[in-house]
Amino acid sequence: MRILRIPGYAVMLVLLLVLASGRFLRSGINSQDPVILLIGTGLLLLSAALAMLVQKKITWTDGKITIYWICAGLLLSVQLTGGSGSIFYSAYLLFLMWASLPSVAGVATELGLLIGFIEAFSLLNASIWIGGDSFISRLIPLLLPALKALLVPFVFGLASDWLMEREFSSGKPESPVKPCKTPKRDKISSSIDSNTLYPILQIMHRNSGANSTCFFVRSNDGCFRLAEYIAEDNTIISRFMLPSQHRLARIAENSKETFSIRVNSREERSELTPYRIPRPANEEPLWIILCPLRKDNMLNGFLLQDFSRDRPSESTISDLKSLSVIFQGSGSKKSFPPADDSLWMSKLVSACNEDSLDKTVHGMAEILSEIVPDSTISIADVDIQNSRTRVWVSRGPLARWRRGKIFNSTDGIAGWIVKNRVPCKRSRIRYGEKNVYAFTAESDTRNRTGSCMGVPVVRDGIVIALIMAEHEDDSAFMQHHEGILLSAAAMFSMREELAGLRHRFMNISGMDTLTGLPGITLLDNHLHQMAKEVQTYGWNVGVIVADLDEFDSFNKMLGYNEGDSLLSNAADLFRDCFSDDVFIARIGPDSFAACIPRAGKAVMEAMSQRATDALSFEYRKRTSDSSVSVSASVGSVYTHVNRKVLLLTGEAEKIASEASATGPGTCIVRKIGLSVPEKR
Repeated sequence: MRILRIPGYAVMLVLLLVLASGRFLRSGINSQDPVILLIGTGLLLLSAALAMLVQKKITWTDGKITIYWICAGLLLSVQLTGGSGSIFYSAYLLFLMWASLPSVAGVATELGLLIGFIEAFSLLNASIWIGGDSFISRLIPLLLPALKALLVPFVFGLASDWLMEREFSSGKPESPVKPCKTPKRDKISSSIDSNTLYPILQIMHRNSGANSTCFFVRSNDGCFRLAEYIAEDNTIISRFMLPSQHRLARIAENSKETFSIRVNSREERSELTPYRIPRPANEEPLWIILCPLRKDNMLNGFLLQDFSRDRPSESTISDLKSLSVIFQGSGSKKSFPPADDSLWMSKLVSACNEDSLDKTVHGMAEILSEIVPDSTISIADVDIQNSRTRVWVSRGPLARWRRGKIFNSTDGIAGWIVKNRVPCKRSRIRYGEKNVYAFTAESDTRNRTGSCMGVPVVRDGIVIALIMAEHEDDSAFMQHHEGILLSAAAMFSMREELAGLRHRFMNISGMDTLTGLPGITLLDNHLHQMAKEVQTYGWNVGVIVADLDEFDSFNKMLGYNEGDSLLSNAADLFRDCFSDDVFIARIGPDSFAACIPRAGKAVMEAMSQRATDALSFEYRKRTSDSSVSVSASVGSVYTHVNRKVLLLTGEAEKIASEASATGPGTCIVRKIGLSVPEKR
């Protein structure tokens, strides 16, 4: 075991053996003593307190040593209160599950074996001296219970490590870039200039004939980041992160020399090449050369090459080992070179020239994330009236926990910026008693932010949006970064104002002059927006179309002036059927439509029947006391498939025509699935 390689851990093991062999642990007679039970409970609580310190990463705790002291406390607590029959025995299993988490950096398999060995030793020591029979006669009945005591925690720790490896190594990257034979290089900071690093990798790759050559560096949280790579195919995942508990990382951690591995099965291929996009199974054997990069006996990263052909020659391994000296110490420190002002300014201006505001925002976030490597850039909408901040777009390592989320606009650094309408920069935000993070006042297990910078997007004296930058390093942002974000915020403000002017112009040009309702063009634009929300959130969206029955005969009988008045009354009644978040439009001479968000079957049926009832009324002529009876045929359709959203209006019109043929005042509701409309 690795524990025996370190003298300090060896001393701890001897101490545990002495405790396990003590006289007071032999029979468990004293386990029911209240004093012993109280001492065992105190040791268990002390172990739990140490576990909390490790989880919170208190600066004066050394992770591995503290974890083994927790193990010692648990062992002594359980032994004092009765061994494997103790009421605290289940604490072992909880401890092994906790120790298998990557954030703890413990090894549950080793700890489980240690616990099982002590339990078995204690069981034998407590019972083997009782009785007058020979030593062998006393030993044989105890072998099976001792084996059980040994295997239970060991197998449980082994299973915990295996499950955690699968959980933390099976995830795909958030937004992989399009791979190519000469990929865009990931910007890294090391003791080597990146302009020199990439050509060296090219030379290594070309001389070895490998399928791919990858350079992994260790980040601050212990994970290994794919910093540079060259590949002959399009299967390498850019910006891949390898958890520290993954099998590949463990192999590199335990190795001091360059070596090769033969991979035969599909499972091993998937496990040892997680940086590749899964492809159809290839039965050819795969060879992997791994070269660990160490500095001061600490693993800073590793070089990896894979070959799908014959076994690489010894000269290939020797050449890789020789060139690896150049990479020693890479990735140990991060810095951010100042960006080229003219270059990023031109990129931001070109992003503002996109035809839609959504494309502009995504383009600006992408450009800003390139200016500050490894940072998370988030652009958020701010709703002052409802005290809400909704992250519109996010790019970077923390994007999956930012994108689309809604936060309270009074919390965190974002809340301070909204309140004061000035930029804010915070460093070392993980230290101190009252930590404040980007969008929340409290941290969670996924928040690895060390520094944060944010600027407001202000228009007419009101904060309408925020641009936030987060990074794992404690002091990642400089003064020139604030200038870049402020410039981006000013451009975004002007672009948003232009988008508002265009929107108002479209509203004016697309409004129906008789009823004051939007026309068919604005309804189509609204459906495009709803299609994006359906794709993002998986909501249902529906369209209701109401056709006035026999309106042509009313026009001829009443006259066009009375017909226009009838249409205005019908439009008012139809509009009053729905809430403010429903989009109402006039789509034909005698047709009205309503787009209902987040509408399921029950909502669509209720709204359709309500519209049918509202449009069944008596219209009294303005020139006389006579009246006519008006009714409407209603067709409704809804879907949760984003590709079908733009077809809703046409399908609803067909269903309305079908309802009209059935009889005046008829209402029909249907659902569009992936194939054909389903009758409801």
